[in-house]
Amino acid sequence: MEQLTLEEKIGQVFMFGFPGKDPEDAHYLIRNFKPAGIIYFARNCGTVEETAMLSAQLQEWARNSSPGIPLFIAADQEGGVVARLTQGIPVMPGPMSLAAAVAGGDDKFIEEASYATAIQLRSAGINLNAAPVLDVNDNPENPIIGIRSFGEDPELVARYGVLAAEGYRRGGVIATGKHFPGHGNTSVDSHLDLPVLPHSMERLNSCELVPFKKAIKAGIPAIMTAHIVFQAIDSQKPATLSNAVLRGLLRDTLGFQGAIMTDCLEMNAISKHPGTARGAVEAFKAGCDLLLISHTREFQEQAWAGLLEAVKSGEVSEKRLDESVNRVLDLKRAFQIPNPVPAGNAYDPRFEELFHELHLRSITLVKNDKNLLPLVPPDGRKMRLCLAATMPKRLLQVEDDPLKQQSAVAETGPRTGLGKSLLSLCSTLKIDEIDIDGPDALETCLTLADKADATIILTQDAVKNPFQAKFAQKVIEAVPNALLIATRSPYDIRVIPAAHTYLCTYSSRPETMRALAHVLTGKRAPSGKLPVTIPGLSLN
Repeated sequence: MEQLTLEEKIGQVFMFGFPGKDPEDAHYLIRNFKPAGIIYFARNCGTVEETAMLSAQLQEWARNSSPGIPLFIAADQEGGVVARLTQGIPVMPGPMSLAAAVAGGDDKFIEEASYATAIQLRSAGINLNAAPVLDVNDNPENPIIGIRSFGEDPELVARYGVLAAEGYRRGGVIATGKHFPGHGNTSVDSHLDLPVLPHSMERLNSCELVPFKKAIKAGIPAIMTAHIVFQAIDSQKPATLSNAVLRGLLRDTLGFQGAIMTDCLEMNAISKHPGTARGAVEAFKAGCDLLLISHTREFQEQAWAGLLEAVKSGEVSEKRLDESVNRVLDLKRAFQIPNPVPAGNAYDPRFEELFHELHLRSITLVKNDKNLLPLVPPDGRKMRLCLAATMPKRLLQVEDDPLKQQSAVAETGPRTGLGKSLLSLCSTLKIDEIDIDGPDALETCLTLADKADATIILTQDAVKNPFQAKFAQKVIEAVPNALLIATRSPYDIRVIPAAHTYLCTYSSRPETMRALAHVLTGKRAPSGKLPVTIPGLSLN
């Protein structure tokens, strides 16, 4: 580190994102700011081979320009709805799906799934994963964590999070536990505003902090901060900007010696006040080692210049800067960055088998009052299904738009992932699909349901969508044998209480819909267990 200029040291505490697949946008950042790393989103990723070529190009530019330090290349590959590398490879179930799948006691599957994901990432040149999620989702109203959490039990979240981190480590990828000290009990999305949690330290120690304590003890190498005010620790500043949270609690009390990384500083919880550029300086002063700015070059330039000026003016000491740069360089050495493996390693057939098995195990039958499962074809004729669904949507700020990831080629046959999967398993099915958001959807659905052997309603966070909930409730009141299937939040039945048959899938990804089709057709019995309690749910 002694050979680094002040400007080069400043670069080593930043991680930047760039707009698309053109590497020149990243080249500008590498050439001018020498960042510690680059973060990918779906907008940057194509196939494994394409992404590997991009990563190799970025690493070459970093290696051939002073100071020649290799890059962290990061992504959010949590599994399920939050995954950046998806083209041509199976995607691991998300945390809540995994928790549902292993509730029978096979929790080592979580480590194996995380190991497989790590190999997929390294095959694309990605060496840092912004996962696992260590947040405890004990608030049904949480707008941003939800199915991204392993569940509501702090001890289980801790166990599963530690297993996931170990799987990433075995696979050669840096695990980053998030969002410290815990984002699971908020009712505000920090992408949009600043959440404030009033919980006591007693509550934090018995719930939110449990997974982080266990992960730190197990040696997790990096932790990402939450843009949330925890009033019991610091009543004024969000954790990302709080010396009391990061140095007082995380470093001194919990003894964490790894790298502290911010969540994106362009999120409204920071960008509204004190602003992204000033937020970067404040976060660094509070104890963060890696400052993440994911999207906007103007903010990246301003933040880099702002921290440089803060060091030059004495607001931030160079000793403090050296402390973080040393942590960054030590982490790169520990994981031998860059550490890609051949792109072909991503296609190990064992990964697809593992992920398919876990998706199958995750499908959760919550209510089956009328014993309608599996669906049995009527004697002597084709089975006809009425399938009402809302098209896949971007429901979380952190996820990518699923419609943008679909093929632009016009397709014939079913439009929904479930419809396609059912037809692939049983080609004689007749499937009538209704878009819940389309014109005259309710009338059309009731007409088609009257002619159908079975009616299926797929919801996506109906618990937060009154229109969707009203549609499903009215259909079930008219067609009591209708199957209600929540493809995101397991809490949807709270607003559709008439349902007699209720399943949860925790995701609408193609892999999940394939597994659901196997369950509906009786090729696999549902075995998943709810990782959360559904308030007011009455089971007969």
